[in-house]
Amino acid sequence: MKQLTRLLKNENGMALGIVLMIFVVVSILGLSMLGMAANNMKMGTGERDKQSAYYIAEAGITAKMAEIDSVIKRVYGRTTTLESFFTEIDTALNTNQAPFISTESIYKDFELSFGSQPEARVTIEKLKPDTIISYSNEYRITSVGTIGNRSRKVSKVIHVTWKPRKSFVNIPANTVLYGKEKVEIKNVPITGTIASFGTVTFNGSAVPPPIRRNVDLDIRLPDFPKFSIPASAGNFTGTSLSMNRDMAITNLTVGSSATLTINVGDYNRNLVVDKLTLEAYGKIKIVGKGKLSIFAKQVIVNTGSIINVDREMEKLYIFLEGGRINTLEGLIYGSMYYYKAPLTLELNAAKGVQGHFITDCKTLTLKGSAMVFPRMIYAPEASVTINASFSGSIIAKSIISNGADDQGTFQFVQINYENSPLFIDDGSGKTAVQDVIVSEPVREE
Repeated sequence: MKQLTRLLKNENGMALGIVLMIFVVVSILGLSMLGMAANNMKMGTGERDKQSAYYIAEAGITAKMAEIDSVIKRVYGRTTTLESFFTEIDTALNTNQAPFISTESIYKDFELSFGSQPEARVTIEKLKPDTIISYSNEYRITSVGTIGNRSRKVSKVIHVTWKPRKSFVNIPANTVLYGKEKVEIKNVPITGTIASFGTVTFNGSAVPPPIRRNVDLDIRLPDFPKFSIPASAGNFTGTSLSMNRDMAITNLTVGSSATLTINVGDYNRNLVVDKLTLEAYGKIKIVGKGKLSIFAKQVIVNTGSIINVDREMEKLYIFLEGGRINTLEGLIYGSMYYYKAPLTLELNAAKGVQGHFITDCKTLTLKGSAMVFPRMIYAPEASVTINASFSGSIIAKSIISNGADDQGTFQFVQINYENSPLFIDDGSGKTAVQDVIVSEPVREE
């Protein structure tokens, strides 16, 4: 018993045991930390390659966009019709045959990344448009970026637009009034030049400005965009419409005293409608950075109603194809191309279009209270009679002022809008707004 007790109390060699225990624990911790470090390094390398692959894919989009931009500008410079423009574009982009996807382009002009050669494989696909508008095609650029065994796929949608050649009308420098057959002015301040191929007459206290006579300009209506309503289009009566793409609606109705908010987001959008109706005191508010083009077969804007309540004229352009009964008793704060219009139309500050106005009517009368928003009126087939205080410029068959607009000023106003079918070149050096290519953001798939 005494011997057992003596053995139990013997502490010789304990230090070695403790050291061995510590060594084992440290070894385990070290191996664990080494494993974690190796795993983190592996994960970091993978994440680095994954992120780099995204940038390579994005670079592929950028490279292809530069090629497309060059092709489109070259084709636009040598074509004269919409059909030839898009035919050459599709041929150049290799999207002219089903399934309308180009052959793959491979870009390898990148520096080596840790021994791997990055590459981007890019294709272009011609898309079926959401709305049938004759002058615009959509294409999707898809790029797959690869580094080693890591790949990322991104895409971008672009809208390619044809600007009709007939949209360019050349007039003498500083011309603010052009009446092909006659210009008759009374008591109206004029800042600029009057031009005509016919007679120019001043009555009352009007001070004659510079006059250019025998000016025979080729003024004609620009091409009106062709559009139709797809059979799949439905009706809409809500109060909020978010347009993340172009849309087609058969009947769009804003109820009495209701407000419809249309959000176009960051890009210009097209809304095709068969019939747009604003009941009494109904309103449309347009929000977002982009602009809205409405293509309509019929527009009914009743008393007290307003389209574009914020009055930002550049936000709205309406293409109205006549032939039906249209009612413009409310206010439209935007521009309009009224095609197949009634023979006689009237513009005033209390109702109707408050922005630029293009029409094929035969008689156009400006009357009522002062028109405070400067505008361009382009009515090459119309006799325009002015019985209101008007600011802006007019190009027409004939222009007659009766002296009721002595508070206005005739001054040149350009139709400066991406979707306008018309650009007036007055020799000022300004160029047409030709956003032939509009791009959406790059998105990962």
